[in-house]
Amino acid sequence: MSLLACDGPATAADMPLKAPVSAAVYSWTGFYVGGHFGYAAGQTNWTATETGAAVPTLNGSFDLFNAYDPFKGTGSYFIGLQAGYNYMLPSRFLVGFESDVSAPNKIAGTQAFSSALTGQASYNDTVLQFGTARGRIGYAFDHWLVYGTGGVAWTYDKLTRTQLAGTPAGGTAAVGAPEAALLWRWGWAAGGGVEVPIAPNWSAKLEYLAAEFGGRAKLFPAAAQSFNSDLAMQSLRFGVNYQLGADPSKSDVFTTGVPALDTGSFSVHGQTTLVAQYALPFRAPYSGQNSLASNAGRETLDVDLYLGFRPWQGAEIWVNPEIDQGFGLSGTFGVAGFPSAEAYKVGAAYPYARVPRAFLRQTIDLGGHDVEKSSDPMQLGARVKSRRLVLTAGNFSILDFFDRNSFSGDLRRQFFNMAFLTYAAYNPANGRKLADVAACEPEDVNRAVAVARKSFESGASIGGLLFRSFVDS
Repeated sequence: MSLLACDGPATAADMPLKAPVSAAVYSWTGFYVGGHFGYAAGQTNWTATETGAAVPTLNGSFDLFNAYDPFKGTGSYFIGLQAGYNYMLPSRFLVGFESDVSAPNKIAGTQAFSSALTGQASYNDTVLQFGTARGRIGYAFDHWLVYGTGGVAWTYDKLTRTQLAGTPAGGTAAVGAPEAALLWRWGWAAGGGVEVPIAPNWSAKLEYLAAEFGGRAKLFPAAAQSFNSDLAMQSLRFGVNYQLGADPSKSDVFTTGVPALDTGSFSVHGQTTLVAQYALPFRAPYSGQNSLASNAGRETLDVDLYLGFRPWQGAEIWVNPEIDQGFGLSGTFGVAGFPSAEAYKVGAAYPYARVPRAFLRQTIDLGGHDVEKSSDPMQLGARVKSRRLVLTAGNFSILDFFDRNSFSGDLRRQFFNMAFLTYAAYNPANGRKLADVAACEPEDVNRAVAVARKSFESGASIGGLLFRSFVDS
């Protein structure tokens, strides 16, 4: 835990859209795109064969739900994108279609088992991605849309069997050596939700979905075992949609992008970053597993959402969910000042979700003249006093507030290879896990007092003494 001072505008790659929702009858007809953030639970039932048995002799079941751990940032939450089309009839009944894809943080579970023939082993099911293609039927009550939905669902799972003790009969699995298999599952999904316009061309929705997937078998050759498993999932998600209209070709979204959503008390900004890098061929007479590889290229991709809400006067709650995927050159080894800070937080072949920032900010006016603060990612627009006290508590990077200037602060948009990234006395803006901190700043003094801080990247901790410092090395 640490105490830091913070206030100041955040950089933004998009322009906010401020306007009240029209009081006219709202039409839901047209195409739309959007994003969602939610939490899921799941359960799997499995059976497994043993050498010499004609039918499965082992079975079990376990949950794939993981509670949110604020210290590690893990849990069964997910982030995704959706697109669809609605058509509203004159009777105000609505029919439509929607397809979505989601990347989870950790929808996974493990169960241990043992027998005389297999020894002791564990079986794990991890959902890597999932999605649906569904129809929608609903009714529009004034500005509210209530709907039911159902259709096809899919998941892409990673199944892992690990030998814990002994040797399986007829197999060669070594103790401690995991054996993995990838599996597509197909099934159905059904649920319902409510959706309401919140700004011109923007709507917000809350949706519940249940999905079931039939049994699928996968062979683990080293263990001489075949596992057959099913899967059931339930999810609750919050989403926002941007309406493209009945004729998307008339929308300027394809030339200027989707504008940020800003209602004054609620804000959504987004950013997508793709970094592709390539190391040209070079002579390397000496090389090892931690050396930079010649003639090799890699990429990283992330999708960020910045969700802000004003619960009361002077307060702001911000959550920054994002999807990450990719690798750095040579696994982020071989270069002292590594050429891409983006690669520090990924290292995953499949997209996964995380929440690097989640904090509460309270601004207390102390007097002076009025100052207009613009709406940006991680900052709601407001009129404040020039002398004010800003309290911020939660999970964020010190670079979000300190040492901000026109040339640094967002490593994705400026210098990808900041050489001080590893050795700075603060976590990078795009580090894998940002620090849980608290901040307090008298704005007119522009000075911060660090009281305590914990870095979850190194696990080291500073005590609650004033003026203590900490450097990762």
